[in-house]
Amino acid sequence: MTVTAASDVYFDPYDVELNADPYPMFRRLRDEAPLYYNAQHDFYALSRFADVERAIVDYQTFSSARGAILEIIKANIDIPPGVLVFEDPPIHNVHRKLLSRMFTPRKINDLEPKIREFCSRSLDPLVGTGRFDFVADLGAQMPMRVIGMLLGVPEEDQEAARDFANAQLRTEAGKPMKASTDGMVSGDFFARYIDWRAEHPPTTS
Repeated sequence: MTVTAASDVYFDPYDVELNADPYPMFRRLRDEAPLYYNAQHDFYALSRFADVERAIVDYQTFSSARGAILEIIKANIDIPPGVLVFEDPPIHNVHRKLLSRMFTPRKINDLEPKIREFCSRSLDPLVGTGRFDFVADLGAQMPMRVIGMLLGVPEEDQEAARDFANAQLRTEAGKPMKASTDGMVSGDFFARYIDWRAEHPPTTS
């Protein structure tokens, strides 16, 4: 696996037009530059499945301790402890195992009526509009909604948490990511709900 300097293939994660239809570019990366280097932003990218698969489990070489967002990696900011996406094994495995207890089939099935109700409330206003953006209208909201339902977070606070995270990590051309300049926030926002869950354990498993 070598860097292919002779190819003119170009990958820029910040190029909106390029990422509108990235698949031809991805194909060229796999064929011409399995290990791609972007000099402008100073990063390397693996493009072939087998290479990515090996790298993902080789956490001693390819650490997740600073996440997977280029601005955060390069900002050299303090990463708050206990954030799953900023962890390597063995602590990542410990936290992932604890978290998985919240996502058993039984517990998710118990949430299904609430999830369906939320989907209906989100989709009904779009009927007859002639438009639907899956990510903006539904997909971006669903993870926080489900986590909020599991923790007992009120809907209005679920939205506040999602909007705050989006504001921190939003990338716009020519502007720095807020988290890279202001630092990452801790999970203190959820502390009161974690305490509430400790006092009100779920009755199903």
